[in-house]
Amino acid sequence: MSTEAWLLHKVPSGETSVRLSLFTCDKGIVPCLYKGGRTPKKQAILQPFTPLCLFLNNNKDWYYARNLETTSAPLHMKGLSLFAALYINELVYYALKPLDPHPELYESYQYTLQGLASITEQLAIESLLRKFEWVLLRECGYMLSFMDDRESAAEYYQFVIGKGFTVAEEGLLGDHIFAITQGQFIDVQVLKTAKLVMRQAITHLLGGRELKSRALFRSRVGSC
Repeated sequence: MSTEAWLLHKVPSGETSVRLSLFTCDKGIVPCLYKGGRTPKKQAILQPFTPLCLFLNNNKDWYYARNLETTSAPLHMKGLSLFAALYINELVYYALKPLDPHPELYESYQYTLQGLASITEQLAIESLLRKFEWVLLRECGYMLSFMDDRESAAEYYQFVIGKGFTVAEEGLLGDHIFAITQGQFIDVQVLKTAKLVMRQAITHLLGGRELKSRALFRSRVGSC
């Protein structure tokens, strides 16, 4: 079966092979063995942010990759965009179960990588990250109880893990929460609210796991 994929993780296997974790549209994350994948020529292809095409064979509950090629030039990331791209790779790798397809998240992943490759401004980067996090949480079944009608929004809310938003006397502005539901991650204050909420939700989703890329990003600009 031919499929397009992005590399999330790789580790050596034996003297000549490599074990890959690939993010695909039709099968989600696919753990597979790539025989002979440790040659210099093949290692040059097996890099993050490189669109791939390959064949996957299934045998006894394990997948084998073959005929792996690039479909276009690698996306070149630098500076803050590189940290952000590494971050979304880690999110996908740890948040999704193997062989659980998420076509909408896959599309969002590609869109986010392409966006990160073309921008360097911090607020634009954070906007892309918040949008991706929102899609990931939704795809993982972590639906936050956002209101969908500005007229029914209270003035303030508190975010409670496992419950979503509850009306409060002070806290997060209802207008900010509504903007998040509409995907309006442009206003600086809305981005701050979204960062606070997404960080808590994702930490809960990942069982408290600390992401290496987030620590790197935080050391560079404060946090992601």
